[in-house]
Amino acid sequence: MQTIGERLEEARKRKGISIREAAETTKIRGDYLQKFEANSFAIDLPPLYIRGFVRSYARFLELDPERFVSDVDAALAREGKPQRRETREALGRVEFGGEARASDAGEPVSTGGRSATEQALLMKFGLLGGGALIVIVIIILVINVLSSRSPAKAAQQPAPQPAAVAQADPAQTLTLTAVEPTRVKVVQDLDGAVLLNNVALARGEARTVKKQGKLLITVEAGKNLRMEVNGRSYPVPLDGYGRFALD
Repeated sequence: MQTIGERLEEARKRKGISIREAAETTKIRGDYLQKFEANSFAIDLPPLYIRGFVRSYARFLELDPERFVSDVDAALAREGKPQRRETREALGRVEFGGEARASDAGEPVSTGGRSATEQALLMKFGLLGGGALIVIVIIILVINVLSSRSPAKAAQQPAPQPAAVAQADPAQTLTLTAVEPTRVKVVQDLDGAVLLNNVALARGEARTVKKQGKLLITVEAGKNLRMEVNGRSYPVPLDGYGRFALD
């Protein structure tokens, strides 16, 4: 029985293309594709990214992507590859006038065990942060006491007119609709808030979030997603798995 790598290599050669050509088309690093065809998945990436790259590569080679993802899951389980927290490195970017980070909703993300050194550093920073907070509270109390002792005349002086406060950009409504089943994750870049966390969208299902500034959107299959901001359609800049920014 052929391995995952043998089937991928055979399909690529049948199309008559090189690893380099495949990498340029799929936007997947050539060394990753070489490892996949060598039936090796021991690369420094979370399992989520490995599955996404294999899915995109299989679809590019006109193979059954879900079958390959299932086989990769079995291979990763045999290798005992631990899951790792997803990185924030953007895999793509698109600018609009007016983006997409997607993990599988059902996949737990392991924080990994911390060494004694890391725990000591965390405790040290915690103590420093607590001390800084106490200092700030003391300063505020001193300022309040000094202010209460100031002459009443100062209180009678006309208060300066406050400068005009710049109005924040009005919130916009982002609607994501699944043309075909896919998964999507939406993170607000301003404060790191997760608006959609690995949500699995069925065909025709839509999710709406309030957009405040730039969003980081990770999608499992970009061609299966339709995107609208305040009712205006925007193209998803990915066909397969990846992440992009929506300003």
